Amino acid sequence: MDLSRLVALLLVALRPLLCHSAGDAKSLHPVVLVPGYAANQLEAQLTSAYEPPTPVCGARKGKGWFRLWPINHTAMDDPHQATCFTDQMSVVYDAVADDYGNAAGVVTRAPFFASTRGLIGWGPLVRQLEAVGYRDGASLFGAPYDFRYSVAPSGHPSAEGARYFAALARLIERASSLNEDLPVVLVPHSLGCALAYQFLLGQPLAWRRRYVKRVVFVAAALGGFAEGMDILAAGMDLGLPNLARPSRIRLGRSQQSALWRLPTPMVFGDRPLVVANNTTYTANDIVEFLEAIGFPEGVRPYVTRVLPMWEALPEPMVPVTSIIGVGVSTPETFVYGEEGFVGAPEVVYGDGDGDINMVSLEAIEKEWSGVEGQVLKVLRLPGVHHSDFFSVGFALKKVVDEILNASRTAKLCPKTDMQVPVGEKILKGQVL
Repeated sequence: MDLSRLVALLLVALRPLLCHSAGDAKSLHPVVLVPGYAANQLEAQLTSAYEPPTPVCGARKGKGWFRLWPINHTAMDDPHQATCFTDQMSVVYDAVADDYGNAAGVVTRAPFFASTRGLIGWGPLVRQLEAVGYRDGASLFGAPYDFRYSVAPSGHPSAEGARYFAALARLIERASSLNEDLPVVLVPHSLGCALAYQFLLGQPLAWRRRYVKRVVFVAAALGGFAEGMDILAAGMDLGLPNLARPSRIRLGRSQQSALWRLPTPMVFGDRPLVVANNTTYTANDIVEFLEAIGFPEGVRPYVTRVLPMWEALPEPMVPVTSIIGVGVSTPETFVYGEEGFVGAPEVVYGDGDGDINMVSLEAIEKEWSGVEGQVLKVLRLPGVHHSDFFSVGFALKKVVDEILNASRTAKLCPKTDMQVPVGEKILKGQVL
């Protein structure tokens, strides 16, 4: 027998022994974290083009970058500073350009891209991953973004969203190249899930399969949520005390991502979500709802830029784990009284994670569990609130376990040479 034939036979015989150990830090797949709304820092600078609503708001003109988010609560006790924050945090929709942008003279950025340093509330998860060998900027990466923005369907410009998606693709490719060309484990939370999902759909299938080992969705709301309608009606204060209603409305409506919170017709159907002035609004009545709350300028971007992206939930065709909280009282219907949308509504509660309704949390399972070739695992964590996955001990452990399970290096099956993650079966549209 010649030498080459002997070597080939030995490789076949020893193949099962060549599998990497799951505990070897060098074999861990890189991890990319995508935060949710308001879960990363924002910085701003004011140029000479900025026209402040009050003289105080122009004090930082030409003085370089300053922190815009998270807010300095002590400074915000001054009502003048709250006015400045509202003006500089708001976004403007240009109907002619069909895109969103900052107020004139306001420049913003999400610092520490590619690092976990810019993430807010992710510290416990980062420390857990570092304890098993992950290192920031080497095998563990953060993908912060300007959460006031989102993306748009083909044919509609979205400058900020397009920049982010391009940067995210480069980051994933770089993370892989720094780690022996292993594909990444993508871990988004909340709004980050919606962005990561649309990002994946925009990539060629071959790219997805080459660069993404698994997506671990944490508290994904791919169908929006009922409270998104109330935020548009009543506005939001982002933690600012005694913020006047006009400022709350501006913060709640101006941002591009605000319309992404709306419940989608596909997922919510005809469920009653808002009742006001003897009218019931469902996810099929969003246009009428926007007009009723005095936000007609939101109709065009909703119909042309948001609705087309969420008319269906096609499977991403990469392995997915969906971790959701259940059994937490969650706003389901908002009933406004005689004062209409100006007054405070009575709230009817249902199941969910405290923020996201169960029907939206389960949309992934409903749409993807029977799809040939779509690997899907769903974990339900009783009593875990939307914002507590990285702070409640057992929930954090579940998230870490799923990341590490996905990070196990693939082994070669002796008979088929098919790559299968250690300890995982090949599934065809089955929910684990």
